[in-house]
Amino acid sequence: MQDLRQKVTDSQQTLKKLACSIPGFGGYLQKENRRDADKLLRLALARQLDEQRGRLKELSVQMVGAGNLKAVGDLDRATVKLQTLIDKAKTATYGHASFFDAIRVQETQLDALYTYDNSMLQGVPLLANALTAVGGAVKAKEGVDAAMEGLFASIDQLSTAWSQRQDVILQS
Repeated sequence: MQDLRQKVTDSQQTLKKLACSIPGFGGYLQKENRRDADKLLRLALARQLDEQRGRLKELSVQMVGAGNLKAVGDLDRATVKLQTLIDKAKTATYGHASFFDAIRVQETQLDALYTYDNSMLQGVPLLANALTAVGGAVKAKEGVDAAMEGLFASIDQLSTAWSQRQDVILQS
């Protein structure tokens, strides 16, 4: 995916570029740009995860047609776990700190957060592959349980990575 930090900076209006020449304001604006870029990245991640959630729903319909009600229940649980992760990605904080906050978020921390969120995108193809494996197992009518374990493992891996996100700011 293209670096959204540059896209946010490039799209600024001439007035904002002129305002950057004011001492102190330029640094503030750069920090805001980093926050905006990370927010765009998180929304892109959430959108890609939501596409996979749609595939989960399609698989659920296929399993109902195949009469595999146990797997339908498992897919419903997977859908809830994935929706929870999507909601977290959409609503996560992105480095705002007010004037009186005890912890000041620095530019290097925002850059580390952006890099971490960008790395989360690499988990989406793994999830897609797990969903493809479940679909293949449903069609073959064998190996559904093993494929479902792989699906849950990929969702859990993404969820664990997301829960470690807050540590990025503290470690930078």
